[in-house]
Amino acid sequence: MYLSKPVKALLLGVGVYALLVLMFRYGRGGMAWDKSLLVALVAAPVALFWGWVRDHWNDRARESGARWRRKRQN
Repeated sequence: MYLSKPVKALLLGVGVYALLVLMFRYGRGGMAWDKSLLVALVAAPVALFWGWVRDHWNDRARESGARWRRKRQN
């Protein structure tokens, strides 16, 4: 099944939000539903951003290592 990039991003965002709500609600020292919904609303974009940063840094490190190996092999 093919999904466009915006639909994938939307599904990922909703999924991360739902998981965070459940984690805040049922985790150790669980919050009330209203508070967990609001906190997850703030935490979901932060989690998605840091996931993107981690992937970006890993890609840059991989490219840097490949350049270093190419330079050393020549």
